[in-house]
Amino acid sequence: MKQSGKKVNENHLCVISDLHLGNPAFLKRDYLNSFLKYLSGKGISLCINGDGIDLLQFSTNKLVRDIHSAIRSVKDFIYRGRKKIYYVLGNHDIHLEPYLSKFGVFSFAPFLEVVSGGRRIHIEHGHRFDERFHQFPGLYHHLSKVLGKLLLVSPKFFHLFFKIEWFFHALKNKKVNGRNSTMVEAPSNFTAARKLFARGFDIVILAHTHLHGLHILEDGKILANAGAWTSDKIHYLEIFNGAISLKEWS
Repeated sequence: MKQSGKKVNENHLCVISDLHLGNPAFLKRDYLNSFLKYLSGKGISLCINGDGIDLLQFSTNKLVRDIHSAIRSVKDFIYRGRKKIYYVLGNHDIHLEPYLSKFGVFSFAPFLEVVSGGRRIHIEHGHRFDERFHQFPGLYHHLSKVLGKLLLVSPKFFHLFFKIEWFFHALKNKKVNGRNSTMVEAPSNFTAARKLFARGFDIVILAHTHLHGLHILEDGKILANAGAWTSDKIHYLEIFNGAISLKEWS
């Protein structure tokens, strides 16, 4: 059955992704609280582009602490700013909706289609474009569980895994986009973005790879990724009247 996304009009929207709340590698709880206060004060809506809460690789105690803190900040964001929070589901939180929908503060969707300043923007987590996830979902899930157990020993395993991923992404990008390419992103995301551009979108925002970037492709089309909040530096995407920028939060 074809998934149904949500279509919205938003002049001013910020996008974050891959927070992995509850994961021992997520250490940015205070940053998230201050970021939500900033958005609330500015009257800016928010999109969490998947894996906001980690139901695959988590510590129970940390998950409870992170969610308790986040829900308090989210409710304050909603009631003070009267703006919306859109939640696009990822592969680590795909079963999240029944648990959080009762709070009435999130608008859940498998993907989001945004119109801003006359431009069409597609926002999706991107795991369905991951060849490993698409072809071997059972194995992918099992390996994620194994990494989750290693995380309980040390969060360094999480960062090591993605550093190895980034290395191979960089090698593949040189083959896909040319020897002098400096773009670091999964080739599957570029392929998916081009298919979405062919459907009339001007900007495609994907996540999943934890690789923040803003890539201007042919005909001025843009592929963007907000990265992950498990890195030393955390980033977010800001959309204002159809223009998009990648920014760092500290």
